[in-house]
Amino acid sequence: MPRTAADYPHLFTPGRIGTLEIDNRILKSPQSTATSNADGTVTARTVEHYKRLGQGGVGLVMMEYSFIDSDASKAIHNQLGNAHREHTPGLGWVVDEVHATGARVGLQIAHGGRQKFLGTAPIKSATDSSWSDVEGQYGVVPTPMTVDEIDAVVSAFGDAAARAHAARFDIVEVHAGHGYLITNFLSPHTNWRTDEYGGSFDNRARLLLRIVDDIRAKVPRDFPLSIRLSVTDYEPDGIPIEETVELCRRLEAHGVDVLHCSGGHHAGMEWEVSPWYQVRTPHRWGWEKIKDAVSIPVIASGSIVSPETAEEILASGSADFVSLGRPLLADPDWARKAKAGRVLEITPCIRCNDGCLHRGLNKGRSVGCSVNPSVAEEGRFPVTAAEESRRIAVIGGGPAGLHAAAVLHDRGHDVTLYEPGELGGLLNHAQGSTVKQDLAALARHLIHEVSRRDVRVVARAADAQTIAEGGFDAAVVATGAPDESPRFPIEGRLPVRTAAQVRVTDAPRGRVVIVGGGFQGCEVALRVSAAAATGEATTVTIVESNDGLLAGEEVFTDAERLPLFLDAAGVSVRCGHTVVGIDDEGVRVETAGGVETVPADAVVLALGRRRADSALADELEAAGVDVRVIGSAREPGRVFDAIHTAFFTARSL
Repeated sequence: MPRTAADYPHLFTPGRIGTLEIDNRILKSPQSTATSNADGTVTARTVEHYKRLGQGGVGLVMMEYSFIDSDASKAIHNQLGNAHREHTPGLGWVVDEVHATGARVGLQIAHGGRQKFLGTAPIKSATDSSWSDVEGQYGVVPTPMTVDEIDAVVSAFGDAAARAHAARFDIVEVHAGHGYLITNFLSPHTNWRTDEYGGSFDNRARLLLRIVDDIRAKVPRDFPLSIRLSVTDYEPDGIPIEETVELCRRLEAHGVDVLHCSGGHHAGMEWEVSPWYQVRTPHRWGWEKIKDAVSIPVIASGSIVSPETAEEILASGSADFVSLGRPLLADPDWARKAKAGRVLEITPCIRCNDGCLHRGLNKGRSVGCSVNPSVAEEGRFPVTAAEESRRIAVIGGGPAGLHAAAVLHDRGHDVTLYEPGELGGLLNHAQGSTVKQDLAALARHLIHEVSRRDVRVVARAADAQTIAEGGFDAAVVATGAPDESPRFPIEGRLPVRTAAQVRVTDAPRGRVVIVGGGFQGCEVALRVSAAAATGEATTVTIVESNDGLLAGEEVFTDAERLPLFLDAAGVSVRCGHTVVGIDDEGVRVETAGGVETVPADAVVLALGRRRADSALADELEAAGVDVRVIGSAREPGRVFDAIHTAFFTARSL
């Protein structure tokens, strides 16, 4: 049954943080965009980004973390700055533009600590405990801060809060989580100081409480103050939840108005920016303990991707507000669409970390998004009416074809989509899977976007003759890429399927062997493990010829952390095993010790995909049709490539 606004009464109830009244309970979580100038001053891109978020209907837009001094607080390229009065005019510009949309706006202030992505000296932290990523790339180890430097940082936070007040922000937030400086002091994992800032909980909490006191002394009491913190850093020797709860009690006593609860740090990114294989709302257990201990509002944060989840959190009393980061990059109109009951129109975040981080900030670019090509480029790529309406055929109903058909329709073209199978293409393997629920949501969204438009869908394949005789002016080829063929014999009656053919409803059981340890093999192994019934004797083994899993150009959170989840799921991994054949007994592999058989009741081939041939495009071109090739039909890729090539191609026709 379709959702309506009445299904989300708590989401759209006004809320209050201190003296600040907010129209609804939805916040845009602060996320670095890297759209500022190199000196931290605001650019027009920064303004347009936050204005667009305000237009989307959220109650409070919390701007990204801003550095507070010119010493060691700046963490990332083109980071927003709030270290000098020269930063204030640009910040005020953003405030005025967001206020004009009807939303409230806040600013997060932060010190990078040991997580200085720039890798340049000085890196200052509680101790010389190093984040391996920075040390490994740049060789710079943190310098333990002196007491005088700590005093200066405390004052810098207070001054930055005062500048935020002067710029007329509605609220200021101190970043005390995610492995940045304040967390470096709070966590025993990174703090082994022996002075008054190390050792006991009281000492490790001293820096943050001093910062809060300094801010309270420098801004009016009715200027709301938020603290963003990790419920824990998820390190065995890290911050225990009992300490976080006690810290929150003390923060309330020191004049903090709201607690913004997240988790993890950069050495454990599967918690801080939870990927598709992580559970949704992973920090709920922690923020609920905090809520039980304080009387000020609690903001829930972390993989709250759907209105249903957000509403349930609020309705159950789990938290007072919900904070959305990546979901509002995927669709800045998330709140507006939810309020109107148009939930299937929301472009869902798929928690891939590809566009925002892997191909975005991690590459030294500005933030991006796999499913929203306009992030950080708001207003530059409008979908406007074409100069001339044309008859256009889209060949293929996977993610690229579906998105292209919708955009082409919106440009005023007469669109026919040809797909002989299920709409959704390779995304359909995700339907019903708990570990691929985000990708399944994207498939439902893309299909809905075509179904609600006047796009003709023809349930058959289209060849060059069909298109030429159909009177089409142009054709978009979105037929995907074929699976790589096995280079070994398959004999006997053992059931053998490809990864895309594995669905939850008929996932293989018993001894399942996955041939291939790239992304495709790892994700299907996790799906099969999750689909196995409780107590069912299903084992999953990956065989891979390389020395390790995920040896290709994989998203960093997949490459670094997915193997941990495979291990937790009980998936066996055999690397350095080259498959030489499949027979009734199982999968024959060659190793340094000779040939052996991995026993199997079912085999899944996850050999990747090969480049599609250009025969159809060549025939269309020879017939005089204006032809464009998109998605994996152009080059095997991920969702990012499908959506981006579809969007920009459709804009050009």
